[in-house]
Amino acid sequence: RGVPVIMGALTPTEVRAAIDMGAAAVKIFPARALGPDYLRDLHGPFPGIPLIPSGGVNAANAAGFLQAGALAVTAGTDVVAPDLVSAGQWGAITERAATFVRAIADRDRG
Repeated sequence: RGVPVIMGALTPTEVRAAIDMGAAAVKIFPARALGPDYLRDLHGPFPGIPLIPSGGVNAANAAGFLQAGALAVTAGTDVVAPDLVSAGQWGAITERAATFVRAIADRDRG
């Protein structure tokens, strides 16, 4: 039906399986565990494969993942923390999101 599917993986074997099953991109989880260098390393055997790090991506490391060749990055609980949602602290979530976006924008300007 032409709907792109993004499959999750961590190991090279799992990335290959996702590609073989027709994934449009592969979500690398948990990305924080191995960092941007791991993503860069994956591009060696998988050049041109769109990789999206997830799990532990934050304002401090998002630009590093993009510089390592990520198609995109995800913003999870470091931006939308469950306790902030439960407390209805939308302003705090908005500020965290703005900080995340600024970190990426700073990378684009640099």
